[in-house]
Amino acid sequence: MKKILLFTLTTFVMLSTFGQNKVGGELSIGPRFGGSAGLSLKFHNKSNRSAIELITAKSFDNKIDGLTIGAMFEKLAPINGDSRLSAVGGTGVNFNFKGVTKVGVSGILGFDWRIKSIPLNLQIDWLPTLFFINVKSTFNGINGAFTARYIINRKK
Repeated sequence: MKKILLFTLTTFVMLSTFGQNKVGGELSIGPRFGGSAGLSLKFHNKSNRSAIELITAKSFDNKIDGLTIGAMFEKLAPINGDSRLSAVGGTGVNFNFKGVTKVGVSGILGFDWRIKSIPLNLQIDWLPTLFFINVKSTFNGINGAFTARYIINRKK
């Protein structure tokens, strides 16, 4: 019961944060390579202070096999003056589909760089996940990755 309550609370906080986040900024899509490989779709908000990232991937951790789908809310802390290079930190929810659907929470730490001269968004991050619903608590800590996304609607 405590796990379900914690999951519901986490989901509610994420959804309310998403609702307050006025996306309207850049949209990018591309492959993700590393501890899990797949596809990433990222929405930066207008001010480039936060983003929503959706990740579909196959994990290479033997404990977490199968397809994983995740939604992350990320805060961006600009490192340089034009907000194109940022530190990333955030949290989200992950679903793993292999037999029984496992549900867990993730954290993300890394760097996001939107290249000014070409429509390319590069990211390097670590995405540890703790699965705790429909499974004995399982921690996936090997999910470090590099992502290269094409910026669909680049803002100058």
